[in-house]
Amino acid sequence: MHDKPMMRVLLLQDRLTGNNWGGVQTMTHTLELALQEQGFAVTALAWQETKFGELLHAARQSDVLVASHNFGPTYCGVALKTLTRKPLVSWVHGPLLDVLRMSKATWWKRRWLKHVYGYVDRFVCVSQTTEGSLLGFLSGIRTVVIPNGLAPLIDNAESFVSDVRTISSINLSIGYIGRLSEEKRPHLLLETLRALPDDAHLSVVGGGVLRPELEDAGKDLMANDRLKFLGCQVSNRNLYTPYQVTLLTSLYEGCPMTALESLACGVPCVALPIPAVRELFAQDAPYLLAHDETPQALAIAVLNLVRMPQEQVRQDMARIVSNHSLILFANSWQTVINGVIK
Repeated sequence: MHDKPMMRVLLLQDRLTGNNWGGVQTMTHTLELALQEQGFAVTALAWQETKFGELLHAARQSDVLVASHNFGPTYCGVALKTLTRKPLVSWVHGPLLDVLRMSKATWWKRRWLKHVYGYVDRFVCVSQTTEGSLLGFLSGIRTVVIPNGLAPLIDNAESFVSDVRTISSINLSIGYIGRLSEEKRPHLLLETLRALPDDAHLSVVGGGVLRPELEDAGKDLMANDRLKFLGCQVSNRNLYTPYQVTLLTSLYEGCPMTALESLACGVPCVALPIPAVRELFAQDAPYLLAHDETPQALAIAVLNLVRMPQEQVRQDMARIVSNHSLILFANSWQTVINGVIK
């Protein structure tokens, strides 16, 4: 009796960055490992850096094409599908309508996207929020929701630069881990810090185009040693564990990995009540949500959190994390891929 041959997956991804920074890149690597654990033979290629002839050869050798997100990798996937007739799965990480609105996408861009998306066999959405936004853009497509899975984060004390002495000696240590870009609304971090007592300190881990502007706006906070900018760091547990709480101020999210990773490291994440985060927290830990999208409400939520019984908070975080196990994630993806391979 012959063994069943391994199903072959071509995973189309963006070029890799040196510090494994960003939720999409983190999840793309997690998916690659999860599919390999499920017995798939995975070839992961950076579509921008690989010659098209090599991409075409890899596509012909594969049973299914998986685009790591619904823009560049999906465009490449559509071209390869047209030439090879292989099924194409597109992974959608955020609410498309919000993304297009933020980028001021033209009518022509939207029309072109609808045409391109017509070639996709299945869209995998990271949340119901993401799925609803995609269907609001283009109805009649085939979608499935698979929440992001959490891969274990390693400890690496030497890879993280922070002032441990300062953090351990203050009453309320707060962290922000993420890009400093417009959709993340990082200016609300400074306003939240100003609304908190003077013994609250904020460390900002991450980089982006808004960092110079934020440093200028936070000069007084930096002078009083209440605010530090630590830049991008290698992704591991040490991004989160120095802090008592982390903050999330995004305008929109799909399934925010920084919030999930924070909880997995035992650090509660307090967030503004955007739809994707309500989906994540409302059932098991509604107190992690601010009452509205103001920095004052976020500050109140932080203060209410630190007064709560810590054991209850730990149990609530554990329930949320359990909904994002790697095995659930892997099994769900296996079902999708098997379903599109005829």
